[in-house]
Order: sequence, then C-alpha cells, then structure tokens
Amino acid sequence: MKSNKPTITAIFALNHAVRVRSGVTSFDFPDIPLGGWAGKIVKVPSGNPPTYLIRWNQRTLASIHPVYRKRSERDGLVFGEMWLGEDDLEPDTGEAVTLEQPTKIVTPPLSMKDQDDRIRAVFGLTRDDLVPNLNGSDLRTYYKHLEANLKFPFEATWIREARFGGVSGKVTIHALGGSEDDPWIDDAYGILCKARMSGDKRDLPLSEVEKVKGNPNQQIVEDYCYWFGNYQ
Repeated sequence: MKSNKPTITAIFALNHAVRVRSGVTSFDFPDIPLGGWAGKIVKVPSGNPPTYLIRWNQRTLASIHPVYRKRSERDGLVFGEMWLGEDDLEPDTGEAVTLEQPTKIVTPPLSMKDQDDRIRAVFGLTRDDLVPNLNGSDLRTYYKHLEANLKFPFEATWIREARFGGVSGKVTIHALGGSEDDPWIDDAYGILCKARMSGDKRDLPLSEVEKVKGNPNQQIVEDYCYWFGNYQ
C-alpha cells in the first residue's frame, strides 16, 4: 500500500557548505546556541524530512564554548560533527558571521545516585566537568576522602588477578596506609590499606578489595575501585 505522504526533496547535498540559522539550539544541550556554526555536509541519509550530518569547519571548532567540548566528551558525542534538520540550516556564503554564544550555562546538580557524579563530588567538580584521570595529586585527594568517610575496621574479600588464575581470601581492613601528610600510594596499585588475612598482617591495594560488608563502606570502596579501574 502506497503512502500518500508527499516526498520532500533535500535542498542540500553532500559537501555543500552550510551554516546554522540564528536562534537554533543544541538538541542535547538547550543552553548551547548553534547560530553561525558552519561546516560541510558529510552524510545525507534517506529521510522525510531530510536530516544532515554536518562536520564543522576549523573556524567554528575554534569558537565553540569550552563547556560544549566537555559535555560532548562526557556523554560520548562526536565533538566535530552534528545531525541537524533542513529547517535548521542555510547556505554558507562565506561571509564572516559571529557564532552565537551561551548567555547562561545551566549546569544540572550532581546526583548522588550516579557513580560518576559521586566521584566528581570527591574532587569538588560540577556535572559539566569530566571525571579526572588518575594521577598522584588526585590519588591524594581521594585518599583524604576515603580517610574521612570510611568506617574501620570492615570485612571484605581480597581478589588479585594472576596470569594463571586469581587468588582471593577473606580480609579485615583496619586502616588506610600512612596518613594524609604521607599517604601510602603506589604508582601501579594506587592507595594501599592495612589488612589482616588468616591472622597475618598485609598491606593491600584498596583497588583489589571487593564484597565489602556494611554501608557506607561498600559504596565508597566500589566508587574508588570503579574510578581506579576506568580512569587510568
């Protein structure tokens, strides 16, 4: 059965130079205006109405507000490209046009239900900031957070991955290693903790501790292990 819906012919084609009309805002971030952003069309899929994938030119990329770059990286968006509808675009005739800039950035509050947001809170960051990658300074900051919020002692399981099979055992974590002024931090294993396993004292990486018993310790350790494992 044929559709009675009329077919709309695309106005623009591949490699056409286009510019975003004044007043258009980002679909993902409504506080980011797109007026004046310019580039070339790199993809025109079949659609009714047509949409276009625009690859921004160097002038546009150099003028985009920095918060848009951070949000794009945070959310896994491609910074240099965007899908837009035909009504959002006009031909780019080459004249210099000032890119519209945000007048008020609206940053959502951190959600303590979101693991990345809980880690941002450790470092005093906002929702628009990227979760920091591991380095010595940030490990020291995280050490202070753990020292202030963990309740010792607590029971857990120590699991170390090995080439021919992991090793594990029940442990009691008694404290973090060192102090705020001189924390025990290893370049490869991160923050170390003081533990007892089968009656023996051990110094273990906190990143290898799992199945922590008790709240809030469980979430606090899980958040640290997630950060340590994913933001190397």
